[in-house]
Amino acid sequence: MPKKDISAELAENDSGVYKVRLFVAADNPNQQVSIGWVILDTNKSSAYDITRDDEHPDKLNLDAGKYKSFSDKCLKPANKDASQAITGTRLPFAFDRYFQCATGAAKADECADRFHAYPVSALGSELRSQIDSSMDTVLFLPPVADLKVVLAGRAETDVNIYILYAFKNGKLVAKQTVGKMDGETILTFDISKDYLITTYERNGSIKSKIKNVGHFKMNNDGKFIVCTTANPTCK
Repeated sequence: MPKKDISAELAENDSGVYKVRLFVAADNPNQQVSIGWVILDTNKSSAYDITRDDEHPDKLNLDAGKYKSFSDKCLKPANKDASQAITGTRLPFAFDRYFQCATGAAKADECADRFHAYPVSALGSELRSQIDSSMDTVLFLPPVADLKVVLAGRAETDVNIYILYAFKNGKLVAKQTVGKMDGETILTFDISKDYLITTYERNGSIKSKIKNVGHFKMNNDGKFIVCTTANPTCK
C-alpha cells in the first residue's frame, strides 16, 4: 500500500504517550478503514505497534533523529495548556474539502493550516460528557458571542455523522446534525463565516447530483433558525 494513501490521527494523549490510528479511505464515500494502531511514547523516545495485540506490543525500530524532530515540532506542543495546544478551524468550512484533506485525496498545499481535527479527548471531560458518546473527532470553530462551538464527527462506523454543538458557560445549549453518510444517502454541508449552514443531499456518491438543499443559521443564543434562502441574515 503506498504511504501517500495512509492517514493518521491522534486518538489518545496520556501525558506524552500517544495512541495513533492509521487509516485509509474506504471504497464507500466518506468512510474510513483502520489499518493499524501505534503507540508513541515521547517520554522514552520509543514506539510500539499494537495492531496485532495491544497487550503484547511490538517495539518498532526508529530513526532517533527523525523521531526527536517530529516529537519536538508536532507532539510536545500538545502537552501544553489546552489553550496553547488546540488550534481552531477557520470559517468558511466546506465538508467536501475537509473530507478530501482528511483522506489524503487533496493536495497538501490545499490543506495546510486549513483544518485542525482532534481526537474527542481534546474536549475535556466536562464537555465530552455532554456530546454523543460515539463521536471520535472534534474541530473547534470560531465562537458566536459567548458560545463555544464544536463540530464533532463519527467516522469509525458504517454510518458516519457530524453534529454541531454550542456550549455556554460549559453547558450544552444546542446541537444540530449537519452531515450523515450511511452508504446510500449522503448529507454534506458548508458553514459560512456568518454561520449560515447549507446542507446538500446526494445519493450513493459524494460526486452525485445534489438535491434537497437546505439552509439554516445559528444565532447568538445557539438556536438554529431555518432559512428560506442562502442569505446571511437568514430571511
